[in-house]
Amino acid sequence: MLKTKFTQDQRAFSTTLDALFFLVLISVATAIIMPSITAERQYDAAAYTATQDFNTHLLSSLLNSNVDRFEYEITPLEITGITIPENSFLSNPMNTMFGKQHQHRTFADMIAEDMLLTLTIEQNGSSRYINPIAQDHKRQTSQAIASYLDTRIGGRYEYHLEANWEPVQNYPLKSSLAIGMTPPYDTVRQSSRITLPLNQRTSRDELIAIINDSLLQDINNSSNTTKLNAYDSAFNRTIEEASLSAAETITEIVFPAEYLRNMIGQYSENPIDTFGASPQEDTDNIEILIATHILNYSSGIAYEEDPIHEELDNNIISVLEQKITEYNQQRIEEHLHNELDINIDNTSSKMANSTDINTTKELRDAQVDEIYRMIDNYYVDVTISIW
Repeated sequence: MLKTKFTQDQRAFSTTLDALFFLVLISVATAIIMPSITAERQYDAAAYTATQDFNTHLLSSLLNSNVDRFEYEITPLEITGITIPENSFLSNPMNTMFGKQHQHRTFADMIAEDMLLTLTIEQNGSSRYINPIAQDHKRQTSQAIASYLDTRIGGRYEYHLEANWEPVQNYPLKSSLAIGMTPPYDTVRQSSRITLPLNQRTSRDELIAIINDSLLQDINNSSNTTKLNAYDSAFNRTIEEASLSAAETITEIVFPAEYLRNMIGQYSENPIDTFGASPQEDTDNIEILIATHILNYSSGIAYEEDPIHEELDNNIISVLEQKITEYNQQRIEEHLHNELDINIDNTSSKMANSTDINTTKELRDAQVDEIYRMIDNYYVDVTISIW
């Protein structure tokens, strides 16, 4: 019988011991390093949470805090050369321009007012203020907010506050407010929504009423062509109503008709032809000259109408108010058609092909909601970032 001879070789045992020793070293290193890594992550998470909590409190505190003092100049001065007497009632610009008691109770009030007063219109790559006498408002608003934030933050963080508003989505009439440095992409952000002091002209239900359930029922069994024409017509009327609503809101903001009518009443005993007057011809009627400038600016610069050389009276106010509304309505209607016509055509086609009245109503509701969202901008989101 053959005997097998084994040769002693300890290399395998050495390799195994090396591997075990290496694993022990890794375990020891992990035991030493892991607490440090875990602690660092905990510190980062705690710092992020603390920053987030501080940012939430900061924005809430800002919007609800009272403004100690806030002033801004009425400035048709550089445009018209008018000098305003110190004792003029024009020292209260909100009463002068809008005939409303707007007091700056909180920073939220100030931001909302700034969104309305500093609307700009964009044309040919440039923008200009619609309101000719409130250009200083944004500068003073920015300074007041920056002063408050600097005091509250105390240099611990960099910050950026931003607010943007469009009366109609994507329409070239908008206002914005930006304070502070441009934030990095991973900054801590907090937003809050404030309501603007506007009269809501048209509700969603009023738009639905134009293409109501009765209309849908009446033509449900008609031919597809009849239904398609009826739906297209109804949606066109819905856009027309939405455009008028938005135009009236804009006119309310940019053209202080009630204030002007009240001013005319004060001077009704001595009417004057102010539309052709130069700014300093009658310094006793400085308020009337301001009103004249507002009218000529609104009709001439903002809306491309020729100045009216007539006696200032309620009829002129009404004519210009109507012209501004019509001007905006026409352009807003064109804008809404450009934005929505493709979707409306698709919706009308689906509704015409539908044989289920409930499906038709759902399609109608979704399309009206899309139209309504374009003009339902009675609020503004304020966002603050810190890092």
